[in-house]
Amino acid sequence: MTASAPYFAYWGKALPVPASQARYHLLAFHSLDVAACGWHLLQLPQFSLARLAQALGWPLPVVNALAVFFLAIHDLGKFARGFQGLAPDLSADLVQNHAGKPYLYKHDTLGWVLWRDDIAPEGLADVLPGAGEFWAAWMKTAVGHHGKPPQEASRDGLSGLYVQDHFLDEDRKAAMAYVGALAAEWLPADIPKPRREHLQTLRQHAWRLAGLAVLADWLGSNQFVFPYREKPEELSGYWRNTALPRARSAVGQAGLAAQTVRRWSGPAVLFDYLSEPTPLQRYAASVSLEAGPQLFLLEDVTGAGKTEAALMLVQRLMEKGLGSGLYFALPSMATANQMYRRIGSVYRKLYADEASPSLVLSHGARHLMEGFRQSILQADGLPAGGSYAPAEPTASAACSAWLADNRKKALLAEVGVGTIDQALLGVLPVRHQSLRLLGLAGKVLVVDEVHAYDSYVRTLLKRLLISHARQGGSVILLSATLPSFYREELLQAYRVGLGLPPLDVASDARYPLATHLGKDIAVHACETRPRLVRQVQVAFCHQESEAVAAVLAEAAAGRCVCWIRNTVEDALRAYDLLAASLHSGQLTLFHGRFAMGDRLDIEDRVLRDFGSRSGPQTRRGRVLIATQVVEQSLDIDMDAMVTDLAPIDLLIQRAGRLQRHARLPDGTPAQDGVERRAAPVLHVLCPIVEDEPSEDWYASLFPRACHVYPNVGELWRGARALQRAGCIVSPGQPGEPGAVRELVQAVYGPQAAEIPAALQRAAQAQMGKDLAHESQAAFNALKIDKGYCWDSSDLWHGEAELPTRLGDETLMLYLAVEHEDELLPWRHGAPNEGWEHACVRIDARRFVGLTAQELARLSPALQSLRMQHQVLEGSAAILPLVRRGDTWQGKGLDMRGRIVEFRYDSEKGLSWERSAAM
Repeated sequence: MTASAPYFAYWGKALPVPASQARYHLLAFHSLDVAACGWHLLQLPQFSLARLAQALGWPLPVVNALAVFFLAIHDLGKFARGFQGLAPDLSADLVQNHAGKPYLYKHDTLGWVLWRDDIAPEGLADVLPGAGEFWAAWMKTAVGHHGKPPQEASRDGLSGLYVQDHFLDEDRKAAMAYVGALAAEWLPADIPKPRREHLQTLRQHAWRLAGLAVLADWLGSNQFVFPYREKPEELSGYWRNTALPRARSAVGQAGLAAQTVRRWSGPAVLFDYLSEPTPLQRYAASVSLEAGPQLFLLEDVTGAGKTEAALMLVQRLMEKGLGSGLYFALPSMATANQMYRRIGSVYRKLYADEASPSLVLSHGARHLMEGFRQSILQADGLPAGGSYAPAEPTASAACSAWLADNRKKALLAEVGVGTIDQALLGVLPVRHQSLRLLGLAGKVLVVDEVHAYDSYVRTLLKRLLISHARQGGSVILLSATLPSFYREELLQAYRVGLGLPPLDVASDARYPLATHLGKDIAVHACETRPRLVRQVQVAFCHQESEAVAAVLAEAAAGRCVCWIRNTVEDALRAYDLLAASLHSGQLTLFHGRFAMGDRLDIEDRVLRDFGSRSGPQTRRGRVLIATQVVEQSLDIDMDAMVTDLAPIDLLIQRAGRLQRHARLPDGTPAQDGVERRAAPVLHVLCPIVEDEPSEDWYASLFPRACHVYPNVGELWRGARALQRAGCIVSPGQPGEPGAVRELVQAVYGPQAAEIPAALQRAAQAQMGKDLAHESQAAFNALKIDKGYCWDSSDLWHGEAELPTRLGDETLMLYLAVEHEDELLPWRHGAPNEGWEHACVRIDARRFVGLTAQELARLSPALQSLRMQHQVLEGSAAILPLVRRGDTWQGKGLDMRGRIVEFRYDSEKGLSWERSAAM
């Protein structure tokens, strides 16, 4: 093909970095840059299309060649004259603007229209054999490289999308010439003819192809690696001499090279402190693995070493080629922080000595990452980006923004640790979800605290298990214990993803229990190491004053005690009640309404004072008031505990923070592993358990928490079961009163007690809400079977991200302090701490903006902030604070226009109340 081909009259990139001498990059060359990046990605095991080739029964080289070909035509929509008009007058060598062809649809959709109307029926009918629907499904994954499938109908749904409305004949001929040149050069001659069943196979793998298109497009848009080229050159020469070698550099600089996995040689190599593995850990180290994707569900008591067992299974699965890394999903930021610390000390041992795996934490607390490689895609090599039009952001701009969000990068790192939300977004119709699925596909997905999620998240999690299984991913689920019905639902969802018929999963009352699911199912009852076999007595308090007295009595006896409250407001109230009786430094408050920097400091202090290595000097007489932030995956060890009544599985979790590590009576860690403190007691603040309680049985004592845990019927069942047992026996035997499994089944099992009449209305209302939430999750989630297309969801047209959790809407509030004529972030004196450490998440109803007076007074300072800091751009919520006495205060408006007075300090966090003037 000569250098005068018509497709060389079209630009593909036209926003050069300042140092660039060229004004634009030819469309044909940019397309080959992206295809070359895709070619190199396909050589890496984590991005291989081997499973697709195997499922189709086609040779892998043919499948790879097809994938590269479609990547090379991913930007066909840029041949549209309207798109070319976004950067007019670049050169007389390019096509000129045409007023009759405005740019009405994004180029991804225009590329699909051009394929559908011209390319497929005319240009490739003799080259791509068989059903056009098969090749159309593949094409959608390539043109949908901006994170969403191409639009397949007009916005009004009535008028059609026609190629002649957007392309001149000259444009269509140029595109056809380009595709023809590629087909002649790169498409193999022996492409099999797709059969009818192959379409469904391709649809299941389409999400992987779409993710590859996004990643390849971003890598191929880095103009520091691919400098703009205006001068035409034969495609084969550019491909061979420029695109391929530069793409190798792009992939290498991105840190995406495969890392060598260490050979499995036993638990002690991975964990040098494991001189005597627990029974669960011995199971993980020795259980026979299947050859393909598989799921493990590990249920065991707190302290049984589930995390270590999971990582043993991860390494063994990786050694068998069933993963190149892992993503550890947790229920909250606090638990992710704690797990990050634990994984950070061991993750390199999963890989060979010469490997350099990346570890990423999936939220903005970046200073926690010191000592680790912080990213796998380096933003330093990318231009700042921009857009050709308000609705047409460039790939460079999208990539830069994506890289700036540390949460999302965790799914492409070899080892990612973060909240489950980042994984669940992969099965929701949100932009770039395919890239999330691509990152997860090559990993072992570990989900901790599986019992901790509500019906909405559970439904999304089941959809994620289906998707992950279809991509060949293995899963490890961890929990203290699960209701039998939910255990079966999770196992059956994974079986669906494997394309296997449902199994008869019998209820198994044994505990601890390890379930191994693949083509077959195997259940193994584990023993519990002797020091973890224990009985926690349960004592009830029926008034808040009794709980306060219990806390003070335990502290006076020299013990450290934790009171877990169900709401932040109740925690603040408890703090004030106890502060009058305890001296300064004796009381610590920990909840989720602290600025990020303060919250991380408190979390570190809690782990230091009450963690596994703490001693008498930090424990004696100390009191921790906390919310749910401490009940899961936080390795604290309290001598005594008080807790508000909560669902039974959460109470069991909370009890797991009571005497978690063996100690001497004074709190010194016991080197011999023998517990010498007095027998543990869990004080439960709870209404009196009656057979016929009143309708406000729970709300009368917990007027705020009744909105957090509205299923009062299940709360009553849990309280009744605890009252009858008088203890929590861990793990306990089937039928034994107080045994962990027995308590859970007493609330959620088929033989659970009938809920009293007065509580049935609330319980049924909550059951109705749960069903509605399940339906909403099912509606929101992608229809994975349909493949990467507009029909996979009715919600693709929206721009807002769909929720991974339901509940009251929240917003991120940035706390600012006034200093002279400017606003500075809270804790602005601390090094390396800016606005990301000054944010706190609150109920969105509490703050919609500043008062008119504050806006008028601070408008210049606020405008300056938004111009200087990307995180504060647009409508980011900023609350200026001024020092008044011992606290910092600010004013805002709530959603009803009422003035709200906010108070903040580093000991109590953020609180508010309506202005008395209102």
